[in-house]
Amino acid sequence: MKILKSITATISTLAFSTMLVCAQEGAPMVSSYLIKADGKYQRVLVLGSNRAGNIFYKDNPRAVETVKAPIDSFSGIWMFEPKDFTAAKNLFEERKYEEAKDAFIALQERYKNYKYLDDNYFELSQFYEMECYRKLKDYETLATKLELYAPEKLTRPGQMHQTKLYKMYDAVHKKDWSRLNTMCKDFGEDTRLTLGQRAQVAFCQGLALEGLKEHNDALNAYATAMTADFTRSESIVREAALNSLRIFEADEDIKIAIRLWGTPEEEKSSAGYRKLKEANALARLYDKAGLGAGVQLPSKYKKFQNYTSAEMLKQLEKRGAEDTAPAPAPKAAPKKEESKKEEAK
Repeated sequence: MKILKSITATISTLAFSTMLVCAQEGAPMVSSYLIKADGKYQRVLVLGSNRAGNIFYKDNPRAVETVKAPIDSFSGIWMFEPKDFTAAKNLFEERKYEEAKDAFIALQERYKNYKYLDDNYFELSQFYEMECYRKLKDYETLATKLELYAPEKLTRPGQMHQTKLYKMYDAVHKKDWSRLNTMCKDFGEDTRLTLGQRAQVAFCQGLALEGLKEHNDALNAYATAMTADFTRSESIVREAALNSLRIFEADEDIKIAIRLWGTPEEEKSSAGYRKLKEANALARLYDKAGLGAGVQLPSKYKKFQNYTSAEMLKQLEKRGAEDTAPAPAPKAAPKKEESKKEEAK
């Protein structure tokens, strides 16, 4: 009898250990809070969900029983971010988009049992996979994935709006400039977009207008893209600047202004002269303001830096003199009045 009990205990221990390993590898347990209608909450380990609208969880790591409950029986379910998802996001933030993309693809398989929960790590991994394609400018794959991408449980406004913006990149890939321009106008009316999303819309509209040969309007759109989210949308700022310089380089009026620069025939009131000044300012800002975000200005655009007007040179000299001028000597503090006792003396 003792031997039988020992064997039973051993089998139970092995079964429990195996269950934990399976939970960690196949269906990972995610530390979470289950929030009830009365505001009370319970800390649990969630194992997944199903199509029928149930959530599966354990009360603690040592619990043998798995609890099944309707998802809608809770007013909220808040899941802590798993370490493997955090690691993938860190790769994304470090701009290692190829590595991050592979990590998020793997996480989708790992967290597929969670897809019926709000803001679950299956759909979040899908979202970040799409973001990797966007950042890599792999618009072809993004467009292909978009046909199957239908997140239903993302509730964060920024992610929900970004999902809609992916349709723009399908038009970019297909070079359907008229459709893209119309889409950008519609998206531009959405006041709920983040600054980064406004920069995306403006950049895509710049591409559309450039494709439609409406170059002046394209330059305005690119200018908006450069300023909408300057501190964070580095790649958009850089591409918008380079695309603008590309338009300037091909402009026939600018070519004439360059030929006449510094000659008696130079016309400072001409459209070419004005646009050359804009190209000059942008080329100088690319270096001075860091528009390139670490990417050097191509040599073919550096020529614009040579066409700085005399008025601008004077202003630059004045600013330089002000920056290098010695600081004025501090004024001597006024002498304190003598005390009444000293005056009496």
